Amino acid sequence: MATQPYLIFSLHDQRYAIAAESVTEIFLLPELTPIAEAPPDIVGLLNLHSVFVPVMHLDLRFGHKFDQCHSTDSVIVTESQELQVGVIVHQVETVIDIDDQYIQADLSYGRDRKINQAFIRGVINLDDEIIMLLNVNNLVRHPDALAALSDPDNTQLEESSGKDFYDLYFSQATPNTKEILSQRAINLQGRPDDSQSAEVIPIAIVSIDGDYYGLDLGIVREFTKIVKVTTIPCCPSHIIGNMNLRGEILTLVDIRQPLNLAINNHKQPAKAVVIEVDDIVAGIAVEEVYDVVEFSPDELKSVPVALDTNTASCLKGMADYLDQPLNVIDLPKLLAKGVMTVELAA
Repeated sequence: MATQPYLIFSLHDQRYAIAAESVTEIFLLPELTPIAEAPPDIVGLLNLHSVFVPVMHLDLRFGHKFDQCHSTDSVIVTESQELQVGVIVHQVETVIDIDDQYIQADLSYGRDRKINQAFIRGVINLDDEIIMLLNVNNLVRHPDALAALSDPDNTQLEESSGKDFYDLYFSQATPNTKEILSQRAINLQGRPDDSQSAEVIPIAIVSIDGDYYGLDLGIVREFTKIVKVTTIPCCPSHIIGNMNLRGEILTLVDIRQPLNLAINNHKQPAKAVVIEVDDIVAGIAVEEVYDVVEFSPDELKSVPVALDTNTASCLKGMADYLDQPLNVIDLPKLLAKGVMTVELAA
């Protein structure tokens, strides 16, 4: 049997997969420019390395009810017949090699094929979970008949005149969120310089107790919401408990105490950053995931001498992010201090 790598992502509570070979880039949602007379599922245009790329929202392409975009949404840039199109999804998870034997293609419902099914290439049975396998070529190239399902009178086009991206697709965006998305768009405009690409450090920007912190993206596996947590007896207070992530049991860690931060109980962590360091896989509890930014080494400043010694030893350095200080956490050092130690009762 042949195996092939597939990118796994989610939209609402459903997981989807596309062939990894069709993916050129992945990044968090930037600010987009709406296009007059664009198909209803195309929410805007993006300047990606000096090439203009149309971006669709998968909800609108499927003809689903659309709420609004979120700052934690991701854009998957796909390529079909030399055409690049961005696809907005809720969360990108991982790339998995899947054997053909786990894929059931060409689903039959006993009826004539409808356009809604043109995007579904088949289903993948992975660990007793059904993952919808999408046909990227159809997703990008299929005729626009789905517009009649989601917007039969084309009212969205008529009502969009004179409105910007936030009015149309992200009405709840705060001024801070707009600034973040605008900066993301600016960062994506320039052409990548191969001579400098090896020198940049990709950092995931998260919020802990209302402040910005950075995590090395190289050890980040995915971002997820914190769901039901099972407490573990006889554990240090910074071990929140175990969380079931699609059948994998993760220990959820609150790093505020190891970083000697004052714990604000009014701001309980709502999301987790799943990290993998050596043979340790864990979830780091955070309030929000804001951005992924690349810093050059000279943009990282040394940790101030006046900072608490224990805290300073767990930081790689500091940087500026949206005119605010950003502490870049050295998670391997933090984990080496034993923050994952779990003392079970005898």
